[in-house]
Amino acid sequence: MAATRTSTRQAAQKAKEAIAAAPDVKSRGPAGAKRKETTDKGPAPKKGKKEDDKVKPEKDQQPATEDEVKTTEERAEEPEKPESKPEEAPEKPAEKEEPQKTDEEPAAAPSEPADKAEDKQKPNEPEEKPEQNVEQKPEEKSEEKRDAEPDTKPEEKSEEKPAPAADGAETGVKTSQEREEKVASNVLEKGIVYFFYRPRVNVTDPQSVSDVARSFLVLRPTPIGATLNQQQGSVEPGAKCRLLMLPKKKFPTSGKERDMGFVEKAGHSMKSLQESFIAGDTYETSTRGERTVPEARPFAEGVYAITSTTRASHLAYILTIPETIGSIQEDFGLHSRGSWVIQSKNPKYPGPSYAQIQKDPEYPESIREKFGDYRWVPLRPEFIDYPNAQFLMIGEAIDDLGKAATAEEGDKQANEAQPGEELEKLGQENEERIEALRGDDTIYEDLGLDAKNYPKVPTTWNSE
Repeated sequence: MAATRTSTRQAAQKAKEAIAAAPDVKSRGPAGAKRKETTDKGPAPKKGKKEDDKVKPEKDQQPATEDEVKTTEERAEEPEKPESKPEEAPEKPAEKEEPQKTDEEPAAAPSEPADKAEDKQKPNEPEEKPEQNVEQKPEEKSEEKRDAEPDTKPEEKSEEKPAPAADGAETGVKTSQEREEKVASNVLEKGIVYFFYRPRVNVTDPQSVSDVARSFLVLRPTPIGATLNQQQGSVEPGAKCRLLMLPKKKFPTSGKERDMGFVEKAGHSMKSLQESFIAGDTYETSTRGERTVPEARPFAEGVYAITSTTRASHLAYILTIPETIGSIQEDFGLHSRGSWVIQSKNPKYPGPSYAQIQKDPEYPESIREKFGDYRWVPLRPEFIDYPNAQFLMIGEAIDDLGKAATAEEGDKQANEAQPGEELEKLGQENEERIEALRGDDTIYEDLGLDAKNYPKVPTTWNSE
């Protein structure tokens, strides 16, 4: 009986133990659900080490958990760094390294524009301001220049009305619409002409044409409707001119005499010609030492007109300075008035051996077409607007204007004057202008020179 009692007691104890052990098993089952409750209630941290480790940082042993959290965070951060490094390390040798670089580079690229955008917003603002200032300054200067130019030019235009200024016509000359309407249509150009000669090297006192190196003339165009009178004063020295050279020195006086010339300079002001060509010069040679090129000297001034007929062009002139024509003017083939037949040479063909130049004129195609296949054509003003253009002068009239004074049928309207009449009128006006100024010394004023520094316009070789 005792044995049975003990066995029953043992069995009861085992049953109790089993019953006591059963809730433990049930409590362990839903551990995951109770962790949520433990965050609210807190008794569950006693249930195991794993649960304790996870729950401790929340409530139990808070100071310890802060240290542990710090250590764990440091440990978590420390492994992340080496983890990122070893991840990058294998990726660097790997093929993915390049795409990472490319990914990083474009990532840097947008960052750069972002920096640039910030730079543009902040540092570039002062940079933009000086740029604007720099741009504004020339604009202001240009505006000032433009403002300054209209202050002078409009006044000139209001007085001159120089519509042909685009054609190289001279400024500083009064014009008249009524006068322009009366000029015959065969008058291609009119203006003021100056005649010069240059003595030979080291010759200071020339005694004849043999002491002259070259002679040349300067054509200064004026508008077709230009008028010259006592109120005109000296002519604007900044007007565009042409410098025509005659190697033979003497102008032809008859139909048997012909002289070839060429354009030395075109589109230059008289001031520019004075500085670059008319002025004298000195130079050194190995055999003769210092050589002096004398200054070119004016010996006549007048008015001119280029007129056209069916088969020829004419250059007519009337001298207004000097007051009395002398031996110097006659030795150069000039008279009180006269004219030449003048033709232009086609650069397509070579010139004669005695009159060849090294370079042809740079004619545009539009002008070359006007020559066609002819060697010589009647001169037109645009043909002599280019350096190295060659022309031929043939003597036509002495003390007369010849055919240049008349217009053929169809070249003149009933209300228009003959070319000779227009040139006579222009010459008379120029004489009145000269008399109102300084007489023959007006030629120096027209050239922008001081007459006090120059002798009177010579009429004889011994008068200089």
